[in-house]
Amino acid sequence: MIPVFKMPMGKGEVAILTTAVGGAMSNTTNKNLTDVYTDTWPDGITVDVNLEDFTRVWLTCLCCELEELEGEMEFIISDASKEVH
Repeated sequence: MIPVFKMPMGKGEVAILTTAVGGAMSNTTNKNLTDVYTDTWPDGITVDVNLEDFTRVWLTCLCCELEELEGEMEFIISDASKEVH
């Protein structure tokens, strides 16, 4: 398992503990955003990726070891977030 992953959020980024995620859902006002619920943020945080992309990263981190992904991991999240919260 990869213990931590980062997501774009507002004008910066957020690091999320892989095992702390309890659930995620599409943001109700913008389907390009995802509301993520964790042990750390039980009221949720909004990250600047759609639910499909968030789920892909999260499940990859849960199921794979970093060594397995070396040289093969394609970054699906751009570093430049254009969303404003």
